[in-house]
Amino acid sequence: MRNVMIVDDESLVRIGLQSMIDWESRGYRITGVFKNGEEALAAATRQPFDVVLTDIRMPGMDGFELIRELRKLSPSLHVIVLSSYNDFEYTRQAIQLGVKDYISKYEMEPDELLRVLASLSFASRQEAVDKPFAVPQVPIAEEAKRLLGGREQEEGVVSALAYPNLARTLTGSGDAFRWIALLPYPREAGYSSAERKAMLLLAEEMFSRLRNPVLFGESDGCLHGGYACDSDGGFPGSREECLRMADEWTSAFSQKLNVALAAGFGTPTALSGSWTAARREAEEAVAVSLFDGGVQFREAVGERRAFTEDEWLKMYKQIKQRVRYMQFRLLSDDLTGFMDEHLDRYKPSEWIRLGVAAVSQLTDFLIERYDLETVELRERFGSLWPLDESAGAVRSAAAWRSMLHDVSVRTQEVVAHRQAKGGWVERVKIYLEAHYGEQIRLEDIAQLANFSESHFSQRFRQETGQVFSDYLTDLRIAKAVQLFRNTGLSTEEIAERVGYSNPNYFIKVFKRKTGQTVKNFKSTR
Repeated sequence: MRNVMIVDDESLVRIGLQSMIDWESRGYRITGVFKNGEEALAAATRQPFDVVLTDIRMPGMDGFELIRELRKLSPSLHVIVLSSYNDFEYTRQAIQLGVKDYISKYEMEPDELLRVLASLSFASRQEAVDKPFAVPQVPIAEEAKRLLGGREQEEGVVSALAYPNLARTLTGSGDAFRWIALLPYPREAGYSSAERKAMLLLAEEMFSRLRNPVLFGESDGCLHGGYACDSDGGFPGSREECLRMADEWTSAFSQKLNVALAAGFGTPTALSGSWTAARREAEEAVAVSLFDGGVQFREAVGERRAFTEDEWLKMYKQIKQRVRYMQFRLLSDDLTGFMDEHLDRYKPSEWIRLGVAAVSQLTDFLIERYDLETVELRERFGSLWPLDESAGAVRSAAAWRSMLHDVSVRTQEVVAHRQAKGGWVERVKIYLEAHYGEQIRLEDIAQLANFSESHFSQRFRQETGQVFSDYLTDLRIAKAVQLFRNTGLSTEEIAERVGYSNPNYFIKVFKRKTGQTVKNFKSTR
């Protein structure tokens, strides 16, 4: 492997170069990434490099001065200049210093970089392999890979004894550490391998600039690290310091990669304690961060729990009742209201399970009631279909609320469309709207729909979610409310206008439907 150094004062350029191509498959290993010439030169005195990609204009030591100093250490070093400047003077100086190639860092494509690398010639590949100062595999990297791989965790080896090099980097600032978990918010299209690599590289760069945090690596899309602290969580692992770091990380990911980042910290864990538990706590905290928003600490999250069997059964029955009577908007309102009140009581996974249960019942209802085919359901729900998969993919409370609202609205539209295709329901509603103040007999309405009375009652409830008499009562009371608000008519006159010949009975029905007496309602209008 040939050792490569990258030097540029712009972090996006450094990250882009590292993730642009698969370096190791081409025989190169990036062993140094620096933001200025001073750092790069200091590193070159400690280990050899075969190739240097460097900017020209940088604060402090510029690229030309760096090249001159590097030539003193290694005359055979290959130098590739990265710059946005392409005038003759820069080119002339680069040639005088023996620069191998000169390319624009803003216009460079993977093919261009590969072409330049392919043009490099070395005295002997075996010579490079046998160099006495060749960089060995870094022990701390091996430990981090093992730590996140899970093999030792499964075998129960979970403390500092198994990871002495990692533990050593966490000592000196306290006797404990907080596990850190950073998780990108999910995207519908997911993240490409290049994007994931760029995230890891940016995390490496940011962790290296801070004194105490140590980046362990990436596992299943989540970035993991540790932060030294006292066993009581004191400085430097205090919440204030953690919040400051998390703010830096989330801002950098947003600005440089356009990635929203959730952050979670485990409780202070003794270095000799269970690293498995520390990781689990941080993952629980970051799951809450992803769902609720904000930076989360495991000790502040509390013991969020699953639904009890009784709680789940109660919620399931409520959902079933709303679906049965086609009260889809109310179903959405019920569930979002329940979340608003109890968000911090239940685990994020339980809210997701509840959402899946709700949309699954809606799916079953549409298929069983209207015998809908998958093609029509996909057409009506679009990207939300299949509904259970959309609900299961939700990872934030805001997305959960939005998903339920959208599904309830689409479901209502599907039902309205199917009812309109039937025609008879609309005819009945139009008739009632025009004749609600008259005596209305069930047999007359059934005849209007061309059904027997029993069949009409059954079909009306199926199509509207209401018993016919309840629908008519709701319509009449709604009209009475309008009359109370907009006219000075007496209670007796309004009762008669909306179809009640007995004012006393009307008053009882009005209170049952509105929750108010007629007298109280009139006094507050």
